[in-house]
Amino acid sequence: MKILNTEQVLKSFQRESKNNVQPLARKKFDAILKDTMKNTETASTATLQTTFINPTPVLHPAPIVPSDQIYAADSIEDMINILDGYREKLADPRITMKQLDPDIKEMTRGMENLAHVLESHPVDEGLRNILNQTMVTISLEISKFYRGDYISA
Repeated sequence: MKILNTEQVLKSFQRESKNNVQPLARKKFDAILKDTMKNTETASTATLQTTFINPTPVLHPAPIVPSDQIYAADSIEDMINILDGYREKLADPRITMKQLDPDIKEMTRGMENLAHVLESHPVDEGLRNILNQTMVTISLEISKFYRGDYISA
C-alpha cells in the first residue's frame, strides 16, 4: 500500500507545532536564582531525622591458592570421578569386564598424571596425602581388575 499526498499531512503538523509555542517568561536570571535559593534554604533548615546504619562486617580475602595446588586438586577430583564411574559400572550386572577395560586404561593414564603432579608440582602435606591415597586406590583397583577379582564364577 502506497501513501500519497503526505505533504499536506506534514504541513498541518508543522502549523500546529508552531502555533502551540508558549512565550518565554520574562523573569530575569537573578530573580529566578533568588527564588530557587529561598526554596533550598527552607528545605535545608528543616530538622532531619538521622538513621543509624549498621557497619558492614569485616570482609577477609580468601587465601591465595597457588596454581599448582589448584592443578593437583583438579587432577585428584578428575580421578575420583573416574573411580566413581568405575564403581557404578562394577555394581551393574549387565556390564561385562570387556566394557570396563576402557575405564581401567583411563585410570592408568590418570595415575601416571597424578605421579607427574606429585613429582613436579610443589603441594602441601595434606594434599600430598590425598594424592597418595588416590594413587594407592587406583593402583589397587587396577591390580584387582587384572588379577580377576571381579570375575564371577
